[in-house]
Amino acid sequence: MKLVPLSDLAIGEEAAVVSVGGSHAMRTRLNDLGLVEGSRIRCMYPSAFGDPRAYLVRGATLGIRNSDAERILCRKGQENGRTHSSSMR
Repeated sequence: MKLVPLSDLAIGEEAAVVSVGGSHAMRTRLNDLGLVEGSRIRCMYPSAFGDPRAYLVRGATLGIRNSDAERILCRKGQENGRTHSSSMR
């Protein structure tokens, strides 16, 4: 499976977080909010001007700027042999 930045997810698309880049403070903040390796994330919708976009992670909606989302690598597609297109819990 190909790694893509979080910013490349289309609205409604899901992926698994592989790594969180950026400054130490940003990584810590995102980790504290539940954005850790292996977490499933779904792009929900953009703001009025397209930046930031809303993402669903572990039942919480996070607003992440596109510049920060570019530093978060994700794996789209299947995980453990099944597709995660059903609703996230």
